[in-house]
Amino acid sequence: MSFSISFLGEPVFYDEQTPMATGELVLGEFKENFVASLYQWNKADYEAQWRDAIKAILKGSKSALAVWYVAPEFSDNLEWWPMYREGNVIHVQNHLLFYDQLTRPFSQENMLSFIRDRRTINEDGERISEWSVELSEVEEFARALAI
Repeated sequence: MSFSISFLGEPVFYDEQTPMATGELVLGEFKENFVASLYQWNKADYEAQWRDAIKAILKGSKSALAVWYVAPEFSDNLEWWPMYREGNVIHVQNHLLFYDQLTRPFSQENMLSFIRDRRTINEDGERISEWSVELSEVEEFARALAI
């Protein structure tokens, strides 16, 4: 399958207080490992967010897969992979969302409303890294998860 997101094993502790979980995002031939904070969300919370994000992108909305979430009271940003649907192609980018740069308070319940519109060139005129997968690959992953 050329699209998937999952955890790779049991949580580990990087310090005495904060559990973390390693995971992997597959986008075609590209594979990215990530470390998710389990300070506030557990693995099931991330997996629920991923299912919701995949449902949203299959309906045609922009969406994002969160891989590091800690609320604004305890962190200055989250890490996620925004997804943008263009016909039968899903374009995926890696972003940090800095809470202090938002024009309104961050809401976990409306997380996907904070995804900015797709850009392919940054403020310095440089191309933004982006990976593309076929819609059918995301649909196949959704079927495997019974979404």
